[in-house]
Order: sequence, then structure tokens, then C-alpha cells
Amino acid sequence: MDTTTHALAGYIIVKTGLNGDTGRWGTIAGLAGSVFPDVDGILGIFLGTEFMIRYHRNLTNSIFLAVPFSLLSAWFFVRLSGIKRFWSFFLIFAVEVLAHTFMDLITSYGTMILSPLSNSRFSLDWVFIIDPYVSFTLLLSTIAIFVWKKKATAIARISLILVALYISLCAYNHSWALNLTERYRAENGIDAQKVASLPQPLSPFYWGNYILTEKRVYAGFVNLIGDRETVTRSDGNFLSRFFSRYQPIRFIQYRTWDRFEDSPWVKRALQLEGVQRFLWFARFPTARYKGVINGNNRVEFFDLRFGLLATRRPFLYEVDFDQEGNVVFQGFLSESFSK
Repeated sequence: MDTTTHALAGYIIVKTGLNGDTGRWGTIAGLAGSVFPDVDGILGIFLGTEFMIRYHRNLTNSIFLAVPFSLLSAWFFVRLSGIKRFWSFFLIFAVEVLAHTFMDLITSYGTMILSPLSNSRFSLDWVFIIDPYVSFTLLLSTIAIFVWKKKATAIARISLILVALYISLCAYNHSWALNLTERYRAENGIDAQKVASLPQPLSPFYWGNYILTEKRVYAGFVNLIGDRETVTRSDGNFLSRFFSRYQPIRFIQYRTWDRFEDSPWVKRALQLEGVQRFLWFARFPTARYKGVINGNNRVEFFDLRFGLLATRRPFLYEVDFDQEGNVVFQGFLSESFSK
């Protein structure tokens, strides 16, 4: 999830009593442990999207490195604070780092929890990467702790229970949406390579259902508790268009895309190492030949799981060829680099 939510969660977790014999230094350690795994994401702001997809949620989210990191951090905080509670600091860091990894794992981005032994990306697809319900619950609890300091432990524990119940609801809804996707695949005789239901913004009842085949991608968007009246009403503003995207279960419609357009330029682009790296990251990739732009033949690769953000288009990968077929540029939108 986003770093701010991780920090709020880290503060709430340590306030449940985890910092009992380490005091304020334990709280600082909890915050440090909760945000440290995102250090690669912060580097990605400066080093670009390609760095992000290769290294974000990689070594810093490894379950194999959680213990060594916690040992090293505990030693550092003992030296820094002068508090001889090594194993208390170790427990704080271990809990916070593993909690961070779990909160990343429940999103659809993909987390390399087996790094460095494997670069496979794992995702539970339960919660959208920025979830206002989780964030605001933790934020309000943090404010309440500052107001009612004597009840900090009780407030923190109740907050975590509420967040756990919400995540459980999301997990249940994910299973519900995934069953709908599987049912559509079976009823239409689709030979699928991959089936997924991905969480969507603003509601735990909005889901994007995806089916990947050898040649196509199917996508349908569902509101699990919606009705016909609420989803068809639209007055043209952003929110109306957003809400109307998600259809009730009995009215859900699936749109199909060809995975890779039948173009010699697309075929040429598919041989590039950078494109293969993008395909390793993408879950529902498509490729389109966009024609001649500024004298070059342009091919665009996009992951349809990010299709909702039409105005932002994150992770759009471009390849430009000159008329002789040489690569002129390749890279993510607004981050192309010369070859």
C-alpha cells in the first residue's frame, strides 16, 4: 500500500503495547520498520519507472531478509538509544516489516516475497493500493491516541481489529468476484491462461474481472451490491462516469482486446529485452502499433489492469523504430531513453 498508510499502520501497531519497555525509542523504531521496505519506491521517484518495476517490492519485502534486517536494526537502535533491550527492538522491527509485507501482498501490484531466490511476483488482490477506508481508520485512531493518551493501547488494538475486519470483507468480496469471473469463463468455453479479479478504487464492492487467453484479454467491471438504477445514472462528471463503469452482477459486460496486434513492428518490439522485462511485470498486457509519429514507427505496450486511470496511464511502455527498423527510443511514457 502507499507509504503514508504503512507509516500510520506502523504507529498503531507499536502502540498496541509492542514498545512496552523501549518507550519513545520503540515508537520511533516501529515507524522506521514500517516504512523501510518502501525505500526502493522512494529511490524509484528519482531513478524512474523501470527501476520501480524491477526493484520495488523486491529485496526489502523478502521474507528471507526480514530477520537479518531486524537483527541489524535492533543492534543499531540499541547503540543509538542506549536502551539495552535488543530483543524488544528486534521484535518491533520483525513485526513491522512483516506487517508491511503483508499489506503490500494484499494489493494487486505484485510483491517478490521470495527474493533473492525467486523474482516471482505474488499478490492476493484483496485491497486497492490506496484504500481510503484503511487509511482513514488508521489516521483517526492516531489522532485519538494523541487526544486520549491514557487509552492509547486500547484504541490501537480496536483500530487493528477494525482494519482486520475490513480486510476480511475485501478477501470475501474478492472470492465472490473471482467466482463470477470463473463462471463467465466456464459458460463461454474460454481457454484461459490466467483469471483474476482485481480491487478497484473507492469501494470494496468494485472489482475488475480479467481473463487472459493466448490471444485475447477479457475485462468486465462489477459492483457486487449494485442495482440497475444506480449504475446507469450519469450526468457527465467524473464521479458519475466512474460509478457507471461498474455494473451489477446480472448486467456485467465483458470487453475483449487482442493481446498483441498483428503488426511487423509489434513483432519486432516483442524481441527487445526491455519489452520482455515489461511483460514480466504486466499481468494483462496488450500491444498496439500507433503508426508513424515524428517520423518513427511507434509501438505501445500497456497493462490493462491499470486501464482505469485513463488520464494518467501509468506503466505505458513505448518503442520507436526508424524506417530501417532500428530502435530510436524505448522506455516508459515521458521517460524514454536513447539506445
